Amino acid sequence: MSKRGIVTLVLAWLFCLAQAADNLEQSGHVRSVTAISRVLGDGRKVETVVLEYDAPIRTRYLSCRTFQIEGKEVVRVYANTSPERSVKGVDGRYVIIEVKAEVDLNAQPRQPTQSDIEKKKERDRMQGGPGLRAGWSTGGDDEYPGNAVVVQTADIKTVKGKTYPASNMPMPSTAERCLVADDFRQEEFISPYTGQVLPYNIYLPEDYDPEERYPLVLFIHDAGVASGPVKHTLYQGNGATSWAEPSAQMRHKCIVVAPEYPFITVDDNWNYSHHLDATIALLKELQMRYSIDPKRIYTTGQSMGCMSSIVMMLKEPDLFAGALLVAGKWNPALMGPLANQNLWIISCEGDVSSNTLQGQAVELWRSLGNNVSEATWDMTLSTERLSEEADKMRADGTHLLFTHLTGGNHRATWFVAYGVEGVQDWLFEQHR
Repeated sequence: MSKRGIVTLVLAWLFCLAQAADNLEQSGHVRSVTAISRVLGDGRKVETVVLEYDAPIRTRYLSCRTFQIEGKEVVRVYANTSPERSVKGVDGRYVIIEVKAEVDLNAQPRQPTQSDIEKKKERDRMQGGPGLRAGWSTGGDDEYPGNAVVVQTADIKTVKGKTYPASNMPMPSTAERCLVADDFRQEEFISPYTGQVLPYNIYLPEDYDPEERYPLVLFIHDAGVASGPVKHTLYQGNGATSWAEPSAQMRHKCIVVAPEYPFITVDDNWNYSHHLDATIALLKELQMRYSIDPKRIYTTGQSMGCMSSIVMMLKEPDLFAGALLVAGKWNPALMGPLANQNLWIISCEGDVSSNTLQGQAVELWRSLGNNVSEATWDMTLSTERLSEEADKMRADGTHLLFTHLTGGNHRATWFVAYGVEGVQDWLFEQHR
């Protein structure tokens, strides 16, 4: 993104904050509006909005009809003494609005505006024709907003009996939080080969102890957010955050690294950029800075990220202990050496390119005398049921696994894959 673009975004953000503050001042009794989001398989979504009032509110007078949130379905409203969710509402200064937030298996990226189309034409012209090419930018146009706009549509009462009347005044969020994603730090790595900057996100266990050895999970995003803001790799789906969720850390403490690539790392013509060499150098530097178990470094990625993982495993066959390859592909004729690696491939049947080419790689491995565990899962099953299916595949004891998700499409693969505990458990079982 250009400096002018960054300045424009900052000015727009400051304007929105000022506008939100003006609206709150006019509303009279609301001191702040905080939107709290979580990253699901299909991206960051707001799941809670917290209103701070100037006086304690009676929870018994609150209902789902008391507030509306633009573009979202309100499922529960109650008061609380602290700005967080609760099983039961109690009178307090904070009103908690829970909204519906679930994965949409048919979700598509934001539709391009006319400005986006013109930018794409210019990128295609610069690249010499349509299509993605390694070393070029997609523009990073995908968006994963974490804001909310609230309207109080019914009267509410304070503990002292005062009525705060309904109003059609929109109250935009004045603060945003994103659970788990906010626990990552943002840092930069200078490529020793080109001198270019590679931004990345890093998560350390909450009780990180330099005397303890930790596995490391590398997540690589898809082309949709290449050249976007550094946090977009955390927001576009849960490929990075799923490993840092509290429940995941309780089972497998690990360090998580998620770069934000300024350009396309690989393309569909089997070309790749120098950014993958920079990524390998980054991992080696991190091993000097943190207490990382060199026998338990894992890689995973979706689409472009899956292809990037494949290239790095071919380039550095002794670096990774295992890989989770989601919705990607590579030239099957070149994937023979990967039969020696620990791999779990997941593709949707509706993603013909990935499913077919990865299937050809599987047949190559079998022709070389390797066993491959293969199964088809109903992608609409609950994560618990999918984890049971994963455990059945793990029981085969093979180091090469290929899962087909029924139907679906290219993007839907990662909407599902990173939420399956059994798959995570398999990855952490792998050692060099």
